[in-house]
Amino acid sequence: MELLERAQKRKETAMLILEELKLLEKWNTIGQAYVVGATAYDLLVDLDIDIETFSYCPNAAEAMSILSDLTSNPKVIELKYRNYLESPFNGYYFKIQYQHMPSEIWNIDMWLFSETRNGPLSRDLVSFMTDSLTIESRKYILNIKEEMLKKSIILPSINIYEAVLDHNIRCLDEILNWIEQQDLEHQTNWRPSKNYN
Repeated sequence: MELLERAQKRKETAMLILEELKLLEKWNTIGQAYVVGATAYDLLVDLDIDIETFSYCPNAAEAMSILSDLTSNPKVIELKYRNYLESPFNGYYFKIQYQHMPSEIWNIDMWLFSETRNGPLSRDLVSFMTDSLTIESRKYILNIKEEMLKKSIILPSINIYEAVLDHNIRCLDEILNWIEQQDLEHQTNWRPSKNYN
C-alpha cells in the first residue's frame, strides 16, 4: 500500500473512532471543538487523534462529566486528566486510549482552552498547512514519519512539517542533522512560509 493510501486509511479509522465515541459532539456542548494536527492535515502515521476545544469559561469538572460515560465502552481502556493551567500550555488536558483492535491502540489527546488563550494553537495552523501541502510534500513528510516510527525516533511533528515545507528537507537523515540546531524546548509559532509570499 502506497504512502498516501496508508495515511488515508488511518484518517478513515480516526474519523470512525471520533464518530463512535461522539467526541466532537460531546466537546461542542461546552465550547467549540476542532480536530487538529496530523488528522486534520491527512498526515497520520502514529495512531493519534488531536482535538482542541475553546470555551468561554473552561471547567475541567464539566469536561470530565461529558466524557464520563466513555468508561462504559470496553474499547476505552484509559481516560485521564491533567491541569496545565500554570504551564505554558495554559489549559486542561484529557487523554483517551482506545483499543480499536487487539494490537491497535489509539491515543486521543484533547485540550480545553479559554477562548481568550494567547500563544500557539494547533487550530490556527490547520488552514496554513492545508494551503501549503502538496502531494509531493505530503509524501516526504509521511515517509519521514514512517521511518521514525520504525526506528522509534520521536520528534515533534511541527518540526517535521517546518523542515520539509520551509527547509527543503527530504529524508530522515537530513532532518536529524537539521533538528540538532533547533530549540525544541519552547512552543513555536511557526507557520509555513508559503503563506507569506
